[in-house]
Amino acid sequence: MKEIKLKKYQLKWKVVAFLLAVVAAVLGGGYWLYQQSIEKAVYSTTESFMEQIADHDQLNIINQLNGKWEYLDSMLARVSESRNSNLKDVVYNLSVEAKSTDFDKLYLVMENGRIYNNSYLETDLEKAPWKEAYQQAEDYFVTSYSEDSREQWGEYLLYGKHLPTSIPCGKYKISGIVGLVPIDQVASQMKMESFDGRGVALVIRPTGEIITASQQYSSSAVTQNYLTSLESCDFYGDGSLEACKKAIEEGNGIFVEYEQDGERFSALFQPMELQGEEDWYLVVRVSQQVTAEQVRLLIWSSVPFFLVLGIVVLLVAWFLYHNVNAARIARASEQAKSTFLANMSHEIRTPLNGIVGLQYLMRENLDDREKLLEYLSKAEVSADFLKSVITDVLDMSKIENGQMELYTEEMNLKDLVGELETLIGIQAEEKGLHFSVDHTEASYPFVKGDVLRIKQVLTNLLGNSLKFTPKGGEISLKVQQILSGDTAQTTFIVADTGYGMSPEFLEKIWVPFEQERRAASQNGTGLGTTLSKTLVEKMGGRISVESHLDKGTVFTIILPLEIVQPKEAPSASAAGAEKEIRLAGMRILVAEDNEINRMIICSVLEERGCIIFEAENGKDAVSIFENSEAGFFDLVLMDIQMPVMNGYAAAKAIRSSGRADSAKIPIFAMTANAFREDVDKALASGMNDVATKPLDISLLLEKINHLQS
Repeated sequence: MKEIKLKKYQLKWKVVAFLLAVVAAVLGGGYWLYQQSIEKAVYSTTESFMEQIADHDQLNIINQLNGKWEYLDSMLARVSESRNSNLKDVVYNLSVEAKSTDFDKLYLVMENGRIYNNSYLETDLEKAPWKEAYQQAEDYFVTSYSEDSREQWGEYLLYGKHLPTSIPCGKYKISGIVGLVPIDQVASQMKMESFDGRGVALVIRPTGEIITASQQYSSSAVTQNYLTSLESCDFYGDGSLEACKKAIEEGNGIFVEYEQDGERFSALFQPMELQGEEDWYLVVRVSQQVTAEQVRLLIWSSVPFFLVLGIVVLLVAWFLYHNVNAARIARASEQAKSTFLANMSHEIRTPLNGIVGLQYLMRENLDDREKLLEYLSKAEVSADFLKSVITDVLDMSKIENGQMELYTEEMNLKDLVGELETLIGIQAEEKGLHFSVDHTEASYPFVKGDVLRIKQVLTNLLGNSLKFTPKGGEISLKVQQILSGDTAQTTFIVADTGYGMSPEFLEKIWVPFEQERRAASQNGTGLGTTLSKTLVEKMGGRISVESHLDKGTVFTIILPLEIVQPKEAPSASAAGAEKEIRLAGMRILVAEDNEINRMIICSVLEERGCIIFEAENGKDAVSIFENSEAGFFDLVLMDIQMPVMNGYAAAKAIRSSGRADSAKIPIFAMTANAFREDVDKALASGMNDVATKPLDISLLLEKINHLQS
């Protein structure tokens, strides 16, 4: 039974481990999918946000450029509207305009190729660094420009307009206007605060030269070629430097990922829609560390959710398992119950059928004493078998309820083996089997142990050998002992040459109600081996089995039994005197509500010369006792389950009656309740001893006779 409970315990934890593994797998998979989706969503959001940043910055830059061109147009418009303007006045106004606008320097280009600036300096167009950009432009144009004159130096954007038709100015004609603006003004329009300072924006030419960049970009790199800087980078996915160049060449946008100097970046190339023929590209570059940190933050913030989800999933899984398992257990229980009831029905009905049949034969042969004795003997065998079946069921119930207790007492192993030799020998002879007993190696027969349970185990195992060994086979019981301190390690070996057991059945031999079905004609409750194992382990021992099909089975039991000193054996005359039953003249009060049971016990006692007084319930028994003279009764036999007043209450009433003999009159309980708690309850109510039903008449008579001695 311990093994069964252990298996159930192990199974329970296996199920728990399985559920945990399933939940872990589900949550792990879900967490991984969530991580992937979050990462994908964050990267997608980042890309989308970069596009928004690019659109925003491009719009700001274009608005700035358009604003500058509009201002240049307004200055030209004012010159054109003032038809009497002379060049000196216009240049003066140009100086005023330069001071009141963002332009650091303004130039008027004359039709004759002369240039006048706001500082009243006159030069030739041929000497201007931006001559080529001006001459190639048909209308508006913008380009980067490095000013290194003595008056000023630095990086500028050159805004200009080449007029298709010159504007008269005195004796001169103005063919265009050009203005210089510090390139930082453009950079200030590129905002990257959303990326924690780890994002940059750049404006580049199709060839890759950097025109300007946001403040986050290294100032030393402004003059570099951005595309050239990508030549040493490792690109990911479908991105490559060639793909970037091709997209720029075709005027398309492109999103790429690459690694540079050990750091991964995402970069968006977006063409700018500018007036004029100049093609610029806006590049937004963001470190992927920003994205990774966002992913980590979102993932870690989701951990509590997944923990709670895991607990919920585990509870749901356990609930579902519990309900499914409960249903499965219920079905298995119903099946086991049905099987058990079927087996019990067979095991009970078989001996009952024998008893009923033998009763019929006895009635038919009343005049044949020899046959009557034969039938009575067989009826006793059937009754004993029926009693053993009921005992097994009761013992199993005790075990299930944790009520099984052991009663250790001094015993003689040779006497125990002798009883088994007689009992099993008779049955073996009837079946045509050879039964042998060997206790020559039992050097310490006087030991302490539960003789009843040891006998029960050996009887169960020997009974199985009788059942599953064919005619002509052999059964043996061997007892061996090894001294270990004050303990004799006692080994009982039960062997037979029977049918044997299959390997499949050996794996479940200790499971209740399981049976080997090779011998179809043999049936049983399937409790014998389970009870035997439980009892052996409860006594601190161990049991094992070896079996081979068609060769036989060997059960080995090892019990640690305490060695005791042998008692002096009583003389033969004394022993004989003890066995002699002398009950004549005893006055016995029998309280039993079942008429047949009362008739049987009364008849047995009357045949031995006892004077019997009958009571149908506990109340009548108390009344008969109280109305008798003190010391009149020698014994009270008290049934427990009776109407009006049960045996417990009746015994207490007798003990508390106050009569001179109320305290010392022997009271024996007769009960079908064989549990220890029932015995204890009977003794606690004032009874002296307990006889369990079905009554062992010989044992009861010995107990009554003992009162006489």
